[in-house]
Amino acid sequence: MRRLLPLLFAPVLGACGLIPLPEVRSDDFYVVNTVADLQPHEVLYIDANQMDAVRAPDVRVSRVTLDASLTGMGDNDDLRLQLFVARARPACPVIPTPAEYVGYSGALRCTDPAGGEPLAEVTVKRGLATPVHMEGAALDRAVRARQVYLGVRVLRGTARTGPFLKVSTIRLNGRF
Repeated sequence: MRRLLPLLFAPVLGACGLIPLPEVRSDDFYVVNTVADLQPHEVLYIDANQMDAVRAPDVRVSRVTLDASLTGMGDNDDLRLQLFVARARPACPVIPTPAEYVGYSGALRCTDPAGGEPLAEVTVKRGLATPVHMEGAALDRAVRARQVYLGVRVLRGTARTGPFLKVSTIRLNGRF
């Protein structure tokens, strides 16, 4: 009976967000800009629910963290980016992916954050992997809703058309 006693507290501990979930990793990917006239106020979202690619338990999570490395590509020496998360698909025009980018999803071109909330700002340099850490209530709500649409706004620099950002070593953590 004494060995079973800790099990009685598991629902209480889970409700407090004390039990860590197993870390979820994702494959590396590239962010490709197909918008030649991207404006500084615009946010581009990936036109795919990122939770569709994540095999995570369907439980009420909290304290979600998303860590990754971002590497700048292309002609820019550095880009200052603001990263967003939306917990519903933004109602913005779809920018289809050109045929030469097989396997990439399209983008949603929004004139503002379109319901998304900022997660982080980061400066990425060409050829140098820069770690980024994202967390907060907006990310928690999006993961709980199983609707995660990631977006990016270029604050400084120019995201020329083509691949401009490599996202690697992606790790998602949380507690329930």
